[in-house]
Amino acid sequence: MTKPFQVCYLHIGAEKTGSTSLQAFLKANRDRLKAHGYLFPYAPGDDNQPALAAYAQEDTSDKNLMGLAHVRADESIEAFRARLEKAMDEEAAAASGLKALVLTNEHCHSRIHTPEEAARLAAFLRRYADEVRIIFYVRRQDLAAISLLTTALKMGHTRIRPQMNIKTMVLYYNYWRIAEMYEQAFGEGTLTVRLFDRAHFKDGDLIVDFCDLLSLPADAEWEEIQPQNLSIQPIAQRFLSTFNKLRNGGNGPKADGYRRDLIAMLEDKFTGKGVMPPKDYARKFQNLYRWSNEKLRKRYFPDLPAPLFGDDFSMYGDSQKDWMPTPQDALTMGAELWIEQQARIEKLEAEIEALKARKTGKTKSRAKD
Repeated sequence: MTKPFQVCYLHIGAEKTGSTSLQAFLKANRDRLKAHGYLFPYAPGDDNQPALAAYAQEDTSDKNLMGLAHVRADESIEAFRARLEKAMDEEAAAASGLKALVLTNEHCHSRIHTPEEAARLAAFLRRYADEVRIIFYVRRQDLAAISLLTTALKMGHTRIRPQMNIKTMVLYYNYWRIAEMYEQAFGEGTLTVRLFDRAHFKDGDLIVDFCDLLSLPADAEWEEIQPQNLSIQPIAQRFLSTFNKLRNGGNGPKADGYRRDLIAMLEDKFTGKGVMPPKDYARKFQNLYRWSNEKLRKRYFPDLPAPLFGDDFSMYGDSQKDWMPTPQDALTMGAELWIEQQARIEKLEAEIEALKARKTGKTKSRAKD
């Protein structure tokens, strides 16, 4: 039976390797992709596509993932899978003549834990193409862990330091295990692993590198995107942590919307490197993955020297106490956020007045007619 597409590209992350930027690029260029013969479907998600990882699950026990995938509270995993299959089938049928299917979800890195789950995802994607190519960007584990702090705060967590306990998330950072699992499920040679490092990107650019993996022309007239999911300075991290504590104490149903607005302001005013752990602590954490990184290097990067991600820890200090802002830091930040908030309110008020003026003008025009 002929499949709808010649090839399916599945981007699985890893988390903290620019996935949000790649997804924003795909969403912004959905129509342009189609003109080149590529379908970026809506069924699994508008930009990030968590329904892919949810489909692979044994059941609906991962409530966070199921919520992201819009699985209904009373819906079984079987019913959800059938609904996603139907929606995907309809989009694939409507895209007759296109050559490639493009999918992306970093939860395929973080939430698919077993060979059985990976095999279930493989069987689903083979409904649409015999050839499935997996794209997997990897980043040095200590740096990924530091970046995860800001992401956790943006999601509503309250911790104030990177989570680098060597007893936690061991499998999450074991890129070799993930690569091995995906090749077992999809077939040897189906996985392309790339280093999340500007020095290793094609032309030093993540989007260009990604287009190269998809055999897309990098010099096409793609719509450019703004930087996504920016890191914020320690004072902004502490401020957001405090906000989340208050929100979690019960600040009403609109609190999540308040946090989104706050994050936008923090990214605008306080972008920068966040809290860093001590050098020895970061090195100890990174050494936990030395053996698995070496396996990954030998399999996918045999021309690179060991260790795979290098051994430079000069970005860290020798010690790190719990970071606290001074009273003057807090006052300055409060003033800056207040000014920014007022500027945004004034801009919205001006836009509302302009809309009213246009509406009034149209009403008068119809009255004259």
